[in-house]
Amino acid sequence: MYLSRINLDPKRSARMDQWALMGQAVRRAVDPDPESDARVLWARTSPSTLVVSSDTAPAWGKVPGATSAAIHPMPRYSEGETVRWELITAPTAPRGSEPAGGGTRPRGKRAPLPEEEFEGWLGGKFAGVLDVTSVKWKHLGGRPARYHFTGEAVVRDSEALQELCLDGVGAGTATGAGLLLASPLAPR
Repeated sequence: MYLSRINLDPKRSARMDQWALMGQAVRRAVDPDPESDARVLWARTSPSTLVVSSDTAPAWGKVPGATSAAIHPMPRYSEGETVRWELITAPTAPRGSEPAGGGTRPRGKRAPLPEEEFEGWLGGKFAGVLDVTSVKWKHLGGRPARYHFTGEAVVRDSEALQELCLDGVGAGTATGAGLLLASPLAPR
């Protein structure tokens, strides 16, 4: 499991502002087999920075506009350790509560959550993994509306945190949302 920071030349990656194109390029860089079930999450944190979380190390040279990369094993945190965390996602919930076709899960469109429900939504997504001690968010735009969350939390389950960082949080994981980043609060 790897966490990569890829530096981009914004002039050479101009078309990569389109989320779908960037998602395809990142997936090809990590695993060229479109049928593969390799886990890949990414976020463009600035015009010149792309962060990728993946099962395998990406061939960063395949990402249009990439100039360099720092690829590291994904860090692990101990239970009880306090971490800083960051997440860009689109908080949504199912519109209807009726399961479709006799199934157990509701089907259909998802609706954006109002901001007053964000803390409860995060609590549900992080349940048993992180105990959030502080959170702030900033609206980024987009449809559904994306938000940049930052905060601090206490790690409850180290292995589950690793999986959450690879599986993603919320909607839009194919288009550059859902990547949970954690970093140590105190220097190690």
